Amino acid sequence: MANRRQLAVQLANHEYPIYIGSNLLADADLLSRHVQADQVLIVTNDTVAPLYLDPLLCLLKEHGIKAFPIILPDGESYKNQETLNLIYDALLKEKCERTVTLIALGGGVIGD
Repeated sequence: MANRRQLAVQLANHEYPIYIGSNLLADADLLSRHVQADQVLIVTNDTVAPLYLDPLLCLLKEHGIKAFPIILPDGESYKNQETLNLIYDALLKEKCERTVTLIALGGGVIGD
């Protein structure tokens, strides 16, 4: 689609895609290519969540995927170990397995 871009983030041992564009949350094909686990932790913030979290949760539910959102405060000051610990705590609370998929719903601090 013309309104979509995919960026590849290269790390030492693997890479992962970042998608930018319109109507991504309605793309079941995109979902099935990248979410193979039956558990998903969605990391987002209190600015993005009201706009996009519900459609993503609905799409995941339609495909039988159990999703757990964690909504963090917005802003650079929250890019710290305490915030990372909130994510770890959510993973432990939901008894997520190693196969859990993490979705960063948002950019900036969330994507970092």
